[in-house]
Amino acid sequence: MLYQAIYIMWGLKKMFNIFKKKKEEKIIWWSVVEGLIDVEPIVPAKYALPDWWKRVQKVTGPRVKNKGAIANCPSFPEFMSSGYVVKLWCDLHLDIKTNGEWKWRSPSEMYQFDSHPDAQFRDFIPKHMKDNTSLVLKPNCPWRVKTPPGWSVMQLPMTYHYNPYFEVLPGVIWSDIHHEINQQMLIKKYGEFIIPKGTPLAMYIPFKRERLDYEIQQPNDENMGWARRAFLHVNSSFGGGYQKSQALQRQRLQGKCPFHKE
Repeated sequence: MLYQAIYIMWGLKKMFNIFKKKKEEKIIWWSVVEGLIDVEPIVPAKYALPDWWKRVQKVTGPRVKNKGAIANCPSFPEFMSSGYVVKLWCDLHLDIKTNGEWKWRSPSEMYQFDSHPDAQFRDFIPKHMKDNTSLVLKPNCPWRVKTPPGWSVMQLPMTYHYNPYFEVLPGVIWSDIHHEINQQMLIKKYGEFIIPKGTPLAMYIPFKRERLDYEIQQPNDENMGWARRAFLHVNSSFGGGYQKSQALQRQRLQGKCPFHKE
């Protein structure tokens, strides 16, 4: 009887686990300025693409050596649509003098800005970079972010936006325990100018903190086989071979047969 009871309990537990919904891991954003979420929200990066990118045509032909323009290369659109984008939450007026004096102004006292002294960063960078920057601005960012345990966010500049006024410095934040994201804006100009509200400021890509060992190998049968299979994945289709191989890999990782649709 004891074994039967244990077996029944085990069966009920198994059934319960089947129907028990797994808690979904997610990244959570919130603002300390109430209502900002309705005015200038965080957006997935695919909704903050640069204007020039939207004009790129996915064409092939002799003009692009039959390889297509940059939009045909999968690595670029995948990077540019990864993660989330924080946009500047207010208009920012800057007046930066060559003698080191500078002033800032925003439309409201709730939006504050500061700076990192040259002794913290600019004094150490190569001269050609220092000569082409004026200030490291530190906004008091009203956004906060929380990731699941063991996850961080990578802060990246909006590389392909080619903003003429600034570039955010890249870094990593343990966003499962630290939630502030006060960006470091490397300002590129002197003089008086305005950076408008809604300007894409920085990209944040969540990643799991896992360390991988590394190994450097001479060519061998195994790694040459990897290279051959990768080549065939891409070059056995008239187009989209890279994306097709990605889809197959996703199916394999999910334990599905890549040759049968469910």
